[in-house]
Amino acid sequence: MTVVLLDPLRPTTIPMEAVGVVGGGVAFTDEVPESVRTLLSAAPGAAVLISTDPDHPTVREWVASGSRIIAAPKVPGDNLVEAAEVMDRLWSYGGWEVTQTHRTLSHYLVEETYEVLDAIESAEPGDLREELGDLLLQVLFHSRIASASGNFDVDDVAATLVAKLVHRSPHLGEDVVGPIDIAEQERAWEIRKAAEKARSSCLDGVAMSQPAASLAAKVIARASKAGLPPELVPAEITADSAAVVAAESRLQAATHDLIARVRAAEDAARAAGKTELAPADWLGYWTS
Repeated sequence: MTVVLLDPLRPTTIPMEAVGVVGGGVAFTDEVPESVRTLLSAAPGAAVLISTDPDHPTVREWVASGSRIIAAPKVPGDNLVEAAEVMDRLWSYGGWEVTQTHRTLSHYLVEETYEVLDAIESAEPGDLREELGDLLLQVLFHSRIASASGNFDVDDVAATLVAKLVHRSPHLGEDVVGPIDIAEQERAWEIRKAAEKARSSCLDGVAMSQPAASLAAKVIARASKAGLPPELVPAEITADSAAVVAAESRLQAATHDLIARVRAAEDAARAAGKTELAPADWLGYWTS
């Protein structure tokens, strides 16, 4: 008795180990697609069960009775394929998703990025895994919008990334033994990046949508690396950048204080048995 578990993403691919046992007639669980059923012959009382669902009740029964299992090997990235398919299904419903544009989603992209940074600071692997998933959703969403417009799809995004990594990382095409030299790796990356971009200015590629203080810092860093003397950086930029940083620090401290007071009021309300707070409740718990 043998259970052959097929990869649900590529069910017509039979594991090599199973080739010798599926020729004499098999049984199927109900979710196995027709494309597989037409390739194999069903037979009453077969000693081989074909399934794509390891949790199917029939699979569980066969395993419990001592059947051996031949499972298709898991391919790295399978869950990414499934995520893209889920995004396609959401899109097919014609709901909220299809009303979005790259611009309307942009603030979600920024928020999710900050949440990833918070998860990194928390040092909780589960939090980081979840937040990276939310960030991945933004990549899938923007790719689906582009696909609907006939521009590119998520496979094009992945292919572009692969081409970039391969071109900028020459060691990927070599038989490397042991750790590579990091300084040499960085040097090769920058050389090939410069050749790709063929930029005419040291400021080409600077993200102009970033906040003013970080934009100023990036511009000064790029220009300084290109040889700009520090005395040529306008004094007002330096002064205003320092003022922005100081103001942001004060605002962040005040906001954290507000967060603490809001949470304290909520805790007091819960302790009093309240599940919702009216304005008067907020005023009462705010001073308690």
